[in-house]
Amino acid sequence: MRHVLFQDPPSSAGPPVPVWVDAATPTPGPGQVLIEVHAAGLNRADLLQRDADYRPPAGESAVPGLECAGRIVALGSGVSDLRLGDRVCALLGSGGYATHVVAPRAQVLAVPDGWSMTEAAALPEALATAWWNLRTLGGLRPGDRVLVHGANSGVGTMAVRLARALGASVAGTVRTPALAERVRLLGADPVVVSTAPDAERTLREQAPEGFDIVLDLVGAAVAGLTLTGLRTGGRWLCVGVLSGDEVALSLRAVIRRRLVLTGGSIRSLPAAEKAAVIADVRRCGPWAAPDALRPVLAAAYPATGVTAALEHLERGGLLGKIVLDLTR
Repeated sequence: MRHVLFQDPPSSAGPPVPVWVDAATPTPGPGQVLIEVHAAGLNRADLLQRDADYRPPAGESAVPGLECAGRIVALGSGVSDLRLGDRVCALLGSGGYATHVVAPRAQVLAVPDGWSMTEAAALPEALATAWWNLRTLGGLRPGDRVLVHGANSGVGTMAVRLARALGASVAGTVRTPALAERVRLLGADPVVVSTAPDAERTLREQAPEGFDIVLDLVGAAVAGLTLTGLRTGGRWLCVGVLSGDEVALSLRAVIRRRLVLTGGSIRSLPAAEKAAVIADVRRCGPWAAPDALRPVLAAAYPATGVTAALEHLERGGLLGKIVLDLTR
């Protein structure tokens, strides 16, 4: 098999570079499956890992990649409900940038009929992150009002679709007017340009009742919009800090308005909790009608284009996910 590792660049300038290297093909252990990878999803955690700002959890490999899709080519003991050749996608702790990867059976989902492998590879991390935050931490119920910051991102576009599928009304923030219109077509309304000088006033006017849940994929730059947008008793779910991680916060306002602030990373969850998230996803209504949750793809790159794919991800301004297509 082959997989990607980050290595120091030829010169001292620039970040580590992804390089494909040969390695032994792993063998699945009890409760695991070996997947021949056809496509792997890219996530910002991959960039943080490259820059040594985000180490893989204990026990995980240095190979980047938090999700993949492909076919099962070997089964570990105790796995009786899957078959060789099954089309699956998987949530991973690491290792997705590879021709083969071992995944816990509990973190594997079947690829829906009619989906391409590139679409399926964009699903597990975004869906698990959106589901865990909106349903488990946020307690989303039908009729809730949800605001998604960074609604154009991979997790953001999934969160818009998931919240709507679960019966919520959804609004979003993005950084440019062009992205606003494209996110609106996904079902978010209103969509506010967060960098506009009148963004807080616009959000207040268009959503005067406030939001039950704010899913924050951006961080410090939108903290003001979050506090403006939350209704009394609202939940602020912080998942990303791309724009910074320090904010000025009035604890009196938190107390007076009974606000809840929480955060977390799906990657750092213990295996049992990840398995519980995926099991919950399998039981959920939207998964029975998966087109409602079809990922939005920003771009697909061949395996040889992993450097260009990461550079594209780093530039931002995307609608949806970037995927590596290992069949090209």
